[in-house]
Amino acid sequence: MKQLRSTHILILLLVMLALKSPCVSGQRSPFDPDVYSEASLIKEYVEVFTDRSMYAVNEYINFRADLVIAGLPESRPWSSILYVELVSTTGTSLAWAKFDLSDRVCYGMLPIPANALTGNYFLKCYTRWMRNAGPGNFSYTPLKIINPFRSEVVNQTSGGEAGLHYSRREYITGILECAIPKTSYKRGEEIGLELSVPVNTRLQKVQCCITVVPLYAVDTLKGQLTSIGELVDRDQFAVQFLPDLYGPSISGTVVRTDENDDPVQKTKLHFSLLGDLPDYFATITDAFGKFVVSIPTRIGLQELFVTPEVFGDGFVEVRIDQDFEADFPPIPAVPFTLSAGEREVATRMVRKMQLSEAYKRPDSLEVVQIYTAPVPFYGTAIHSIVLDDFIDLPTLEEVFINLVSPVTVVKRKNSTKLMIRSDNPTSEFYDPLIMIDQIPVFDHDKVISIAPEKISRIDVINDVYVKGSVTYGSVINIVTWEGDMAGIDLPAGSYFFDYLGLHPAEKVIEQTPAPGDQLPDTRNTLLWIADLVIERGTTANIALKTPAYPGEYVVLVRCMASPEEVLSATARFVVK
Repeated sequence: MKQLRSTHILILLLVMLALKSPCVSGQRSPFDPDVYSEASLIKEYVEVFTDRSMYAVNEYINFRADLVIAGLPESRPWSSILYVELVSTTGTSLAWAKFDLSDRVCYGMLPIPANALTGNYFLKCYTRWMRNAGPGNFSYTPLKIINPFRSEVVNQTSGGEAGLHYSRREYITGILECAIPKTSYKRGEEIGLELSVPVNTRLQKVQCCITVVPLYAVDTLKGQLTSIGELVDRDQFAVQFLPDLYGPSISGTVVRTDENDDPVQKTKLHFSLLGDLPDYFATITDAFGKFVVSIPTRIGLQELFVTPEVFGDGFVEVRIDQDFEADFPPIPAVPFTLSAGEREVATRMVRKMQLSEAYKRPDSLEVVQIYTAPVPFYGTAIHSIVLDDFIDLPTLEEVFINLVSPVTVVKRKNSTKLMIRSDNPTSEFYDPLIMIDQIPVFDHDKVISIAPEKISRIDVINDVYVKGSVTYGSVINIVTWEGDMAGIDLPAGSYFFDYLGLHPAEKVIEQTPAPGDQLPDTRNTLLWIADLVIERGTTANIALKTPAYPGEYVVLVRCMASPEEVLSATARFVVK
């Protein structure tokens, strides 16, 4: 790779600064148009391999994605999340998920919804950083989906012939080697596959994926669509999204709700993650009113609460960016057709899918959970008072006076202020964080108005507390019995919203029938290995059993040798 330019380092530092510590006055922002030109030199490319090119509804698309980053050395962090969608040729999304990109490689499974109509589709893959250059540089893998329960075919029209032009990635053969002992087998017989990289090749090792499927179920010659020509228009490039540098992130803009929608800078934003694993994080908008904040890793749909901390006149609005890119390039549509071989395989495929649904075992899908025991985001409180352990007191003010010694209620002319005493003298330089059920509240009069019988526990940290990019002099979290903030009004400009976390790490447990087993063999993909590493001059041996259904099958091995080269090798066998 070419030597890293100092301007590229500047971009990296600005992005890391924005994610770790938001931009404030006197610091440059990665959203500054002055850095767009240099930022456009940091490019990403995704190469995607799927286990098949044709599926039935209710099945899973197995895939491997390799991320290539130009403009930064491999040791530097950049995008860590892959966004994956199943879209029609018009760009309509049927399924979507986020996956972890570990060491710039992603393995995953995306379920095909039951309501998908028969027709042509794309597996659309990209990162947040790739969105800055537009959807023309995303990865689009053509797929055919069969729905035996519906007679309709999905609309195959596209946005037109104009715009970017694409061609299918052609695989390079003759380097990888795939061999099988014989070409004809009985049902249930074991096959020994031999995969190797010759000694005389330039590659030291390859990271492959291998799939074994019925002939015509996968394209053995071509892969995803690639754009003909330059993917990124330097004049159109704009930094609207920063990479998910430290895991999933949320971004957006804070504006004043006036006729101009002027951006609001240096505004503190509070985010509360609700549910079984609650958490809290905060950030500050930059000079352009923009913000980006890394969030805790969670699985599935999550509920979040955001509130801006604004003082004085005026009302502000927090506008959260959409997680997934809705725009779709004008890729010319190809009419949906099935060859004679594809039609035969599709008929067999949907039968197996229906049998799989009928005979599905409860343990057919293994989900790896990453959850831990739920604890408050601040860990163990320095002072924690359970109100049921003491006699009832009529007001929360008396609770603080008699039971929570670090907290003092200060009454002024028209307001109340909660002050927290600390042995750390620097704590007085920072505002306290007052929360009810881990949701920030800035009106202390509302806090004091809560009836004590609605409160289960009060936690206090009377020391400087740093959360992300924001520092607090102390923390008070009031935990109610019902988890409903005791019914007080939410802060102005705040709202709840849904956020999609990572897709769970899933693995289908193949139901290979054992001798004497009455279960049918429902495998449409006989073998899928996404992370096979083969050293130069060595041979990898893989064993699998032939299916219970006769027919022709193909072994396809693929790997990315460079952004311009995909190597492949195939072998065929017949089951009688």
